[in-house]
Amino acid sequence: MSDPALEEQILAFVRERDFVTFAALHKHFAGEAREQTEIVLPGNRVIWAGLPLPIIEAVLALLDRGRLASVPGNKAAYRRDGRVLSLPIEKRAEPHDEPQWFPVLLRTMAAVLADETDGAAG
Repeated sequence: MSDPALEEQILAFVRERDFVTFAALHKHFAGEAREQTEIVLPGNRVIWAGLPLPIIEAVLALLDRGRLASVPGNKAAYRRDGRVLSLPIEKRAEPHDEPQWFPVLLRTMAAVLADETDGAAG
């Protein structure tokens, strides 16, 4: 079960920064801590690794409840934040035999919806 206080802290962090990498999230909430964890989508698509489980649970809860959204990212954003995974970067969204890194950025759902509304109005 996710910690509601941690969820609110993560949501505030993403709201403040927008387009947040898991590297930035990791550094802010866990520092140099590394655990034997991974966030993996079906088809061997790795989102991030090493994040403490309570943070993973909070992010997944926020995503499940539609308070956060994930959007495709790139390695440059992760380099900017000082951490990358040592996996090949996914080139095509399809199942893989070996793990591939699928870098994503976190945004609040409110920001995503606001962008969609702004785009529809223009």
